[in-house]
Amino acid sequence: MKSTAIRLSELKFGIIINTSSGGCDSDSQAELRNILEGAGVTKCKTWCGQANQMKRAFAEAAAQQLDALIVLGGDGTIRTAAEACSRCNMHLLPLPGGTMNMLPRALYGEVSWEDALKNTLAHPVTKVLSGGRVENNQFFVAAVVGAPALWAETRESIREGDIVDAIEKGAVAFQEMFDTKIQYFISSESKGEAEVVAVICPLVSEQMSDSEQALEAAVINLENAAELIGLVTAAAVGSWRDSQNIALSRTKRVAVQSNKDIPIFLDGERVKIGKKAEISFMPKAVSVIVPA
Repeated sequence: MKSTAIRLSELKFGIIINTSSGGCDSDSQAELRNILEGAGVTKCKTWCGQANQMKRAFAEAAAQQLDALIVLGGDGTIRTAAEACSRCNMHLLPLPGGTMNMLPRALYGEVSWEDALKNTLAHPVTKVLSGGRVENNQFFVAAVVGAPALWAETRESIREGDIVDAIEKGAVAFQEMFDTKIQYFISSESKGEAEVVAVICPLVSEQMSDSEQALEAAVINLENAAELIGLVTAAAVGSWRDSQNIALSRTKRVAVQSNKDIPIFLDGERVKIGKKAEISFMPKAVSVIVPA
């Protein structure tokens, strides 16, 4: 997508910080504002709190008629922010404050939130991202449909030190892998059953430019449980492109269904969709602020 230069000092900013996300705390608020002030950004209203305060923060931010929203938090908070910016025609600057940080990593690379912000403020431009939609939920990096999505919950338990819970969730994930098949329909030539269907946005696809007007669908049939572990991130899909167990296609629509509720992660966050869903392409999903 085409980039457009932007003058940050002329914009009215909102800042939302989720201190429950694990990658930031209450001290991050002062540090973030200091970085902004050093770049000449002074028109800011800040909401900083834990997860149970985020709904109110987003509601209040939406009423402020902001030009741009800076969000420091985990994947769920950032996806919520991206959806809010899409609805309210705001620019988004998402900073990595969680575990997977899928959208910030795709936009800014493997850097700290401080460096991502400083790099962006030095030479800011706006860029409109395409994305995908599943019912009323949007995603901007990837949707992973199928049993491997359960592994994200397992990994969270390990990170929090709850090994017993991790083992229990891991056992469920393995059972789901063999018991639940995803029925998919991409086209009359591409339909059937698979363990996993990953739908990847142009932003992170290795085979598509970010201006391409389509999603990339990866239909994956796994040979063994070991392949399951890395699949919850879009990056893992890219490393398996040469595998004979993966069928790739470009499409604007993917229909999925199963005889059980389908596990699905959108940009790293688990959402509930029931037993069937349609995944569709969004040509203009959200405007983000990135380094030139």
